[in-house]
Order: sequence, then structure tokens, then C-alpha cells
Amino acid sequence: MTDDTTAPGRIDEGEGQPPSPAGKPRDREGEGQLPSSAGNLRDHPQFLRMWAGQASGAVGDQVFPVALSLYVLHEGGGAGQVGLVLAGRAVALVVCLLIGGVIADRLRRTRILIAADAFRAVILLATALLLAWLPLGLLPLVTALVGAGEALSRPASRSLLPNLLPDVLLERGNALVSAAQRGAAVCGALVGVTAVTLIGVRPALLVTSAVFALAALCVWRVSDTRPTTASRTSALGEAAAGLRAIRRRPWVLTVMGTVCLHLFAGSATALTLLPIVARRDFGGDVAYGAVLAAMGIGALPAIALAGRWQPRARGAVSMLGLTGYALLPLSLAAPFPLPVVMLCFALGGFVVELFFVYWVSALQRAFPDELLGKVFALDQLGAYALLPLGFALVGPTVAVLGMTGTLVVGGAVVAVSSLVCLAVPGVLRFEDPVEK
Repeated sequence: MTDDTTAPGRIDEGEGQPPSPAGKPRDREGEGQLPSSAGNLRDHPQFLRMWAGQASGAVGDQVFPVALSLYVLHEGGGAGQVGLVLAGRAVALVVCLLIGGVIADRLRRTRILIAADAFRAVILLATALLLAWLPLGLLPLVTALVGAGEALSRPASRSLLPNLLPDVLLERGNALVSAAQRGAAVCGALVGVTAVTLIGVRPALLVTSAVFALAALCVWRVSDTRPTTASRTSALGEAAAGLRAIRRRPWVLTVMGTVCLHLFAGSATALTLLPIVARRDFGGDVAYGAVLAAMGIGALPAIALAGRWQPRARGAVSMLGLTGYALLPLSLAAPFPLPVVMLCFALGGFVVELFFVYWVSALQRAFPDELLGKVFALDQLGAYALLPLGFALVGPTVAVLGMTGTLVVGGAVVAVSSLVCLAVPGVLRFEDPVEK
């Protein structure tokens, strides 16, 4: 792989709108509304098959962490152990995402998706069968293995989508994928809580294993070709090429850093302490599932909005909206009633999905096909870089600041970083600034 300055379909700095992965000129009619000639997603069956696989896998991604978090609490664990279990997945993402990105730009992406889903199905099946003999200290290893499969699949799925849809349908396609993921978040959280409450953790894990197997079958018939590259270098050379491409766009690097802070300070704190607050203030595990479900429900209108509304200042809309993600930890800091907490999590889900659809579509437009896998891998790697540390630090921080202080600090970091990010040129529109 050569540097992106010499690769086919490259993006020359200072030029106008970059070409699409297929070499077609980018359509600028999308400002405000999609053009009537854009067609429909149902006219692209290959995308719909890929979407069905992603929807199935998304259910598994939601059931699994909920079930294991509750299992840890039922077995007498506390905030520190819940954080370590969740950190296992985050560590695997940090370690394996870049590998997944390099592989996604070398191999057929459908084969990667099938292998990753099958691997997760086997791991969860084994965990369900051996759960009675697994000490709590080994559960982070289980989440790490499942996270490794997720790390391999993420860059492949996101870089495959532009090859299945025309450019003007990217927002709609990404929105539909997000809709499946958020719908699964609602169902998965409730299914996970219900399964643990009524029939135990093992059945939940067995169901999750079957769901990942179904995801692999859905992608089986999706046609794909190996990414085209001008030449091949070592894996480290290819990763360096992706990093250079990102560094040439400070707006991309800045947004990645901001999201990293959000996950470190906001997500790690809120997700670790939510099941504890739910038990202490809201009566038990059902409230935990209800709050997570509210976040998924809140994302659905944002998905519909982002699929249709394409403002010129997509970055400004996204980053201003993300200040609302601070509501997740802040809503747990005070003794708010459960409906208020659910509303805050719903608003958090709304702003995250609005950002996500615009952001993923911007990256798909900004970088050529042969770099997309690595770019998405680096995007996710940057986002999760500090998340394991965030999970690990929740327990010690609570010991020093208390739960309320920890949650307030987390919310403040999210809000301030979202606003500071807007000062970097290019962030306002999620595209390279025009040179004067």
C-alpha cells in the first residue's frame, strides 16, 4: 500500500469535493434534502443483506454485556469488578482494531464479517457451557475475546457500505444501520435483564451465541471484492499510511480526540455506576434495563432525522448536540426520579446517533476506499484508547470523590470538550476547509 497521496482515488489537499470510492463525483445536492434521483435502499439487496447481518449481531452486542454485568453483581461483585468486565471488551478493541483495519483493506470484507461473527458465537457458547466453573476474575478475558471479534468486524462493515450504495444514499444507509443497532439496544438491554432475572445468565449467553451465528449466515450471500491497492507494504506501513491520511486533516484528528474524552469521562463513569444507582435508588435490575432501553429509543428519531436532513454545518450540529451527552453522568449524580434519568439517557442517545450518522458518512466521503478500513479502525481505536483506563479508574475515583463527584466531573469533561472542538477549522462542516 502506498501513501494516500499516490493511491488511486486519492484526495489531494486543497482540491474540491473528493471522488467517491467508485470514482464518481461527489453529489452536492444533499444540502438540506436528498435529491429525488437518489433512489431507495430497497433497490440494493446486497446492502440489505449486510444490514440484516449487522442488525442480528447488534442484538448480541447488547445482551452480552448486560448479562455479564448483572451476573457479577449477583455473585457479590462491586463497581470495580463490573468496570473490569466492561474494560475487557474495551482493551480488546484498543488492541485489535488497527489489525482489523489493515485486514479490512487487504481481504474481502464479507469474509471478515463472517469469521468474526462465527468466532463470537463459539466463544459465547463455550462461556455458557462453562459458566459455573468460571471465576469472576476470568470474565474480563471472556469480554476481551468477544471484543476482539467485534474489533475485526467494525472496520470491515463500515468500509464495505460505500461499495454497496451510491454516494447520495450514504446517510440513509448509515442511518438504517444505526436504526438496527439502536433497536437492538432497546431489545437487547431488556432481553438481557429479563433473561438474567427469570432464567439466568446461561440462557442469555446461549441466545446471544445463536444470534451471532445468524449474523454470519446473513452476510454469507453478500458479494464483495478484495480492495484495490496500488501496492502492498507491511501491516505497520499500511497502518502508518492511514495515520498520515488522518493527520493531514486536523478536523478529523480533533473530533477523534474529543470522542475519546467522551468515552473516558462520560461513558465509562455512567455505564459502570448505572447498575449500582439503579439498585440503590430505583428498586433493582429492571430499572437498569429500562434506562439502557430509553437510550436506544431516544436514538431512533435522530436516525430518521439524520437520514433525511443534511445541513451544511453538519459538524456544528453534531458537536453542539454532543454537549447533551453530559446528561448521562449528570442525571445519575443527583437523586432524580427514574423517569427523569430515562429522559436524560434518551436525549443522550439522540445526540450520539445524530453525530454518528454524519461522522461516519463524512469519513466515507473524505478518504479513498483503499484507506477506509484503516481510517475506521483508527477512528475506533482513538475513541476507545482511554476507555479501559476509564473503567478501571471509576472505582478508585469514587473512593476519593464519591459517586456524585465522579459523575459531575465526567459530565463537565464531556460538555467542555464538545465546545472546544468547534474552534478547529473543518469541524463545523466535517470536511476539509476551503483555502482562501
